[in-house]
Amino acid sequence: MRSTIHSRQSLLDIAVQECGSVEAAFALSERNGIALTDDLAAGQELEVTPEDMGKKRIVTALAAMGVKPATAVSAEDAALVPWGGLGFMGVEIDFIVK
Repeated sequence: MRSTIHSRQSLLDIAVQECGSVEAAFALSERNGIALTDDLAAGQELEVTPEDMGKKRIVTALAAMGVKPATAVSAEDAALVPWGGLGFMGVEIDFIVK
């Protein structure tokens, strides 16, 4: 089965959407030859097998509600912290590294 990536989806989002758990991201990463932290492009397709689906109840519930998790940081979000940092805190702005 193939899963098509939507805007701002990460591999962890796809793991939850298609398999019901973030733990499945490891198998999806290996099967598709990508790193857990790779940026995914909208329209890109990933191979998902039935063996990956660990929590069918979660997958069914998300599909029934039309939920497609999308937690990746957008370019607009990243532009808000041009100096780097953890999450949305700016190094040397919100805290000082010693």
